[in-house]
Amino acid sequence: MKKILLSSVVAMGLASTVNAGVIVDFEAGAGMWSASPSGEINYDGRNLDLENDLGLDSSTNNYLYADFSHFVPLIPNVRVERQELKVDATKQLANAKFGDKTYNENTTTSVDLTQNDLILYWNIPGLKLLTAGILKVDFGIDLKQFDGSVSLDAPVVGESVADMSFVVPMGYVAATVDPPFIPATISASYKTLSYDGSSISDMMAKLSVNLPIPIPLIDIKADIGYKEQSLVIDPSLSDTLDADIKFKGMFFGLSAKF
Repeated sequence: MKKILLSSVVAMGLASTVNAGVIVDFEAGAGMWSASPSGEINYDGRNLDLENDLGLDSSTNNYLYADFSHFVPLIPNVRVERQELKVDATKQLANAKFGDKTYNENTTTSVDLTQNDLILYWNIPGLKLLTAGILKVDFGIDLKQFDGSVSLDAPVVGESVADMSFVVPMGYVAATVDPPFIPATISASYKTLSYDGSSISDMMAKLSVNLPIPIPLIDIKADIGYKEQSLVIDPSLSDTLDADIKFKGMFFGLSAKF
């Protein structure tokens, strides 16, 4: 009799959990981001505009992510992201002053700000249940790893390379709106860090539309959105680079929720 009662209690608890919508979820996606650069970097005492002086233009970069969420309150949910961000250009640096001389030389610029993110986050307790699954708000910490460099190569003065391989902890907040009777969701996230003259921010807004692909228990979605990253980099953070740059643009992709 005790075993029967215990089994009934467990079954009722599982049924309540499923009805409350707090089951285990897994989501993964990939796509392309068309990032347009703007801003300035300081090279050998001269401020250079990314577009006008160095000729950097928009580039298309791949991204991917995976998100695992569960119903255990104290254990953080996990999201991992990878964003490639590479742009190269060669342009004549007109009337460049180095020391006491002026030159007109071709300058090659290579920017690699490829990033890997490990995000540990929690949901605001009870909010999804109170809103009947319409609104979900997350908060947590993002461990962002930059794995790249910024280099400028001018024949007169040689090559200058700033290492951009480091890890920074960033605050993370995100929200998802899932309107009833509409096969689409709206989501947004914001990450930020400010420290000792340097700052990094990462903003994203996305519309995900369910595609009519009949796969049991899997929702396939088309994603379209806008992403913007801002970096104010002090030489103390990256050894030699002084920069105030921004990358922004639309992204497109596909995602699947299990």
